[in-house]
Amino acid sequence: MLKRNRVRLYFFLKNFLRGILFFVIAIIFYKITFSYLDLSSLKDQILFDFPTTFVLILFFMSEVVLGIIPPELFMIWAITSRPLESYLFYVLAFSFISYTAGFVAYLFGKYLHKSIVYEFMRKNIIGKYEKKINSYGWLVIVVAAITPLPFSATCAVIGAIGFERNKYLFYSLARFVRYAIYGFFIWLAHPF
Repeated sequence: MLKRNRVRLYFFLKNFLRGILFFVIAIIFYKITFSYLDLSSLKDQILFDFPTTFVLILFFMSEVVLGIIPPELFMIWAITSRPLESYLFYVLAFSFISYTAGFVAYLFGKYLHKSIVYEFMRKNIIGKYEKKINSYGWLVIVVAAITPLPFSATCAVIGAIGFERNKYLFYSLARFVRYAIYGFFIWLAHPF
């Protein structure tokens, strides 16, 4: 195996395993919380039933601004406070919103490419990674789409360095894979 391919494989596996570890810890915490603790009285005291529009707007804003709130919390909101029949709809909506937010960040990066801010960032921050991102761009997108790496920040950098839009849109479809996997495991962990 060529050294370049080994480096790519190592980068992918390292970040993928980190993502799996984070997800396993989150699922175990969720399972223990809802299986062994009596949250019924707490649920009556704290209002979890936020309006859907508010949650979707909050999710979009979170995804555009570096994914501040983990998407898994929104999936847990959907499965605990909405009818179970609509859970698949919410997972699909969250994945589409996340994909769209990533594209917004990509377009913002494209806009930055022509600005003085990009020149400053290129000299001080991005410059040392630009060659790697250009050569591993598709892999960086896929890893950020599947793992807890900040997806929108990655998309902004990918856009800023001038990565081709059609390739970006294709590789970032991996975001749907993440939401399908995470949504499925949250479904399995939920106590019915």
